[in-house]
Amino acid sequence: MKKILATGRLIDRKAKTTLTSIHVDKNVLAWIEENSSGNKQLVFNYLMQKGIESINLEENPVILEALNEHKIL
Repeated sequence: MKKILATGRLIDRKAKTTLTSIHVDKNVLAWIEENSSGNKQLVFNYLMQKGIESINLEENPVILEALNEHKIL
């Protein structure tokens, strides 16, 4: 069963988003593919927002030296 069902769309995409080019970890993309259905851009932005909310709850800064050190997928 999928964990996220994205049935909507980004609303007012031009005003609320910026087109950018980033390298996304292949494990992240695989997780999104396996665990969601629908609009993948909407799912990615949702996961980013949830991750930011989680980091904001941390009392100490998170230090990343390599992505694999914090692998949770």
